[in-house]
Amino acid sequence: MTTIEYLLTALQVQPGSPDGFAGLSAEVDQDDLVITALALGLAPLLHYRLERAGRALPEVRAQAKLAFARQAEAARQIALRSQLQEILQRLPAPPIVLKGAYLAEKVYPAPGLRPMNDIDLLFRPEDLPAAVETLHALGYVSKEKSDQLGPGITKHIHTFKRPAAVREAATPNPYLSSGGDRMIEPHRSLEESWFGLRCDLTPGMWERSVEIDWAGQRARALTPEDTLLHLVVHLMFHLIMGSPSFVQLADLAVFLEEREVDWPAFLSRARQRRASGYAYAALRLAAQTLNARLPPEILTALAGDAPVSIRAAAEQLSLLEVMRRTQQPPLCTVTQRLRRGVADRAETARWAHSTGEWLRVWWTLVDVGRTDTWRMLIKF
Repeated sequence: MTTIEYLLTALQVQPGSPDGFAGLSAEVDQDDLVITALALGLAPLLHYRLERAGRALPEVRAQAKLAFARQAEAARQIALRSQLQEILQRLPAPPIVLKGAYLAEKVYPAPGLRPMNDIDLLFRPEDLPAAVETLHALGYVSKEKSDQLGPGITKHIHTFKRPAAVREAATPNPYLSSGGDRMIEPHRSLEESWFGLRCDLTPGMWERSVEIDWAGQRARALTPEDTLLHLVVHLMFHLIMGSPSFVQLADLAVFLEEREVDWPAFLSRARQRRASGYAYAALRLAAQTLNARLPPEILTALAGDAPVSIRAAAEQLSLLEVMRRTQQPPLCTVTQRLRRGVADRAETARWAHSTGEWLRVWWTLVDVGRTDTWRMLIKF
């Protein structure tokens, strides 16, 4: 097995079972294993799986790196809890806590297993002005990007950081960030969008959400079915965008291991939001790579609900394809940016649900005035 294949196999192991660690010392370069786990944001979860199986890496230094990564992430999670507690305490209306902040606190089986680089909160549109005012009062500074420029991300247009966090040295890998404060991303919707491709999960989410206690503060959470739908669509847009995706893939396996899902409700909502193809692709990938706990008839049902072209794209998705999409080299020249722009649209268009959506994706390449590359060129 390759290092990444071994890592994913190790993450499949159920607590208390040593089966996935056979040949640990002979089959894998342990330093490479740890470096890969660190880079992909999976080191804390690997340490947890080893610990629960009563095992450790034979190489002492490699095991120590894993232990340190988990301890560091646990410390960052304590800081994040304090940061979010302060925000929730001051907000006039409780938001829905999304993705990493929710999963780390409520789903993952131990502290410090789910790295994250930001805190995602969903607000009702009418509550957003008060939320922005609260964040400014707490010392956060905001950065805005138009949803009409670049890839056209619409779910949030502001990000918030405290000045000290802004000054911290940036890292190209969000899972290796040493900063204490996390960036705050107030969402106004759950619409994923990328170069004309869109999937809006927002309708009905607020009405079905439930109030929760989040570290002693009032907050809200999506239902298990809505959480899973959000996770699968978010993972697929991460892959389409070429963003780091292995933590998001692990989220699916852990969530399905820790939570019961009303599958008929999930299938119905995926169909209503035209997300069956994304759900099929994400859950099929999670089942193949991480042995995610999934009733076999669910994949059959999702495949039947997905458009033929989306189903074909989903069935071409593999570990190798995930690595290809998420491990791309940095762009250093205009020529590279132009080539990547064409390649990104081609990848995005593969997931279009209609001819109109396919044309909308390619139109973003022709509409040069809205592209980041064009705006960079006209500055010179």
